[in-house]
Amino acid sequence: MLLYLSVAWRERRAAGRLHGAADLEDAIVEGAARRIRPKLMTVLTMMLGLVPLLWSSGTGADVMKRIAAPMVGGLVSSFALELLVYPRSSRSGRRGPSRQP
Repeated sequence: MLLYLSVAWRERRAAGRLHGAADLEDAIVEGAARRIRPKLMTVLTMMLGLVPLLWSSGTGADVMKRIAAPMVGGLVSSFALELLVYPRSSRSGRRGPSRQP
């Protein structure tokens, strides 16, 4: 995510379209929008593979549930961090057009 945010910021700065807080916000939204689809596809694919492990009840299911549960939690938390926290931290790290990455 940080790569996508940095690329969007650099492209706008190089094009001379980074003049204020609104332009910075637009660059962050553009960078985050590029990352939503790949991240969503990855998380959904992993979740589709792990959900049957969480609902299983056969031999060895108790061990597999203990392995799958933290993985599901990690996927959900990484998805939330990448789409909510990283763009906010990127905004606070770049206050204006003259600040270097």
